[in-house]
Amino acid sequence: MQLAFRAALVTVFLQVGGWALEAFVLPPTGFRQLRDQVGLSGALIQLTLSAGGLVVLAGGWLLCAVRMRRGRNWARLVLVTVAGLHLLFVLTDLSTNGLPTDWTVLSRYGPDLFTSAIAPALLLPASRVYFSAVKRAG
Repeated sequence: MQLAFRAALVTVFLQVGGWALEAFVLPPTGFRQLRDQVGLSGALIQLTLSAGGLVVLAGGWLLCAVRMRRGRNWARLVLVTVAGLHLLFVLTDLSTNGLPTDWTVLSRYGPDLFTSAIAPALLLPASRVYFSAVKRAG
């Protein structure tokens, strides 16, 4: 459980870091492209909305991770489902776009692959025993 919990925390860090890298650091930056297309105020509004959505999703992910750590099976199932969807996303995106050969591969696919790695840890027999023990203990 500790491994899955820590992986969920690292996933949030990677998501936020990847967003920041693509928005402000890795050329061509998302901010620069937005500014060129919709002007400075439009770019700021779009980035604010994007950051807000990221905060909401990261908060939900962290909530599920904390609840999973406390033995809530529904949170485990949510994390497993989301991990499976992330893996599906990576596979379909790679099959249509190919693998980038620059640093964007880390910011684009790192969080998704790390998220996908959570599912096997949560499906191991030790995990099932953990959730069964917590359920019996109340």
